[in-house]
Amino acid sequence: MINVPESGEDYVLQTYNTDDIGNYIQYSVSAMQIARMFHYHYIKDKIGVETTTTKSGDSTDTSTISKPIKIKDALNFLFKDSGFEVVINSDVNQNSVKTFSDGLGGGYADELLQTAATSYGFEYYWKNKTCYVAKEIGGKDKFVFVDNVNCNKISVQEDDTAITTRATGTINVTKQNGDNSSVNTLTSTYVSPLVKEKGWPIIDATPYTEDFTDDGKSFVMSQQLLDDKVKNLVHDYPSVQYTVDGANFKKFAKYLHDVSIGDYGYLRTRQGIDVETRVQSITSYPQDPSKSNTITFGNLAFDFIDYVTYHHNQQDKYREWYTSMNLKMSNLAEIVHEANAGFDTFTTNWGESQQQNTQNIQKLQQELQQLLNSQKDKDTADKGKDENDTNK
Repeated sequence: MINVPESGEDYVLQTYNTDDIGNYIQYSVSAMQIARMFHYHYIKDKIGVETTTTKSGDSTDTSTISKPIKIKDALNFLFKDSGFEVVINSDVNQNSVKTFSDGLGGGYADELLQTAATSYGFEYYWKNKTCYVAKEIGGKDKFVFVDNVNCNKISVQEDDTAITTRATGTINVTKQNGDNSSVNTLTSTYVSPLVKEKGWPIIDATPYTEDFTDDGKSFVMSQQLLDDKVKNLVHDYPSVQYTVDGANFKKFAKYLHDVSIGDYGYLRTRQGIDVETRVQSITSYPQDPSKSNTITFGNLAFDFIDYVTYHHNQQDKYREWYTSMNLKMSNLAEIVHEANAGFDTFTTNWGESQQQNTQNIQKLQQELQQLLNSQKDKDTADKGKDENDTNK
């Protein structure tokens, strides 16, 4: 068993290896959170199902009837003799019931717990060997991360493969009346408004079907509940995953410390786009400051107006960037044009100036040569005059 002091969580050792570093031995270990040991508990029995065997002559008929199970009974059944505890939050209606077509049981405890969470509509998290069940974990407006302000980077990954735009559901309700029985069939179909409003194609979700027995005691789904169930099967928005990277633990720890799985909050990208999202997972390295910490978020279900508004906001941002870029490119082209024009003018003026200077130099050279020639003639004349004076 390994305990992480920063979180107080216990982990079960899986593998390890060693490496000699000078006078020390370095251990590298891999371990799983102790709650994973809940998988060790296999439940053979089942609850919520009643088997009736009737014999007529040489033939034997066996029939099963599903019975409603209260959520508190289901959880107590799953955790019994497992070595783990369950705590149900006050926001959970412990008397809410659910009928399982084949009963609840006959599998590994952790997988059955996930089945129960999906069926009853609750969420849960683990703290060592205690499972905390709530209608919804986390809190609202718990954080605001701004790209390059209190986090290092916000990355976005979008997946459209899970989109569906139409769902159908069918339930058969069998009502017993003595030896006679009647079956009432209810159907429901829901089509996303994006099909009509935005021209999206019809993409069918997996149809929902279930059988109920109306014996006056068991839970039976109504038309309204069926409509709600079918509507929730439609996933008419992309699955978007956001990842926030922290620069380092010391810098990011004060923000990371206040964020928990399930918390709701907001992300703001460098382009000023605000997105409401929810924490899915947190990866931290409390004992290694050289590694960055990451928080992964999942998007919330958009309704039609939110979806259109979201993409309109993005389009407006892109339009602003495009307009700004065009203006900058236009300004740059004008600057280059003016620079070229100035260079042409400079080149022309410089050439004319150089030509004039050359002419002036040539003129000065001519005048200097004339002056030299004139001085030479004068010297010759003066020399001849001096010689004549001497001969006299």
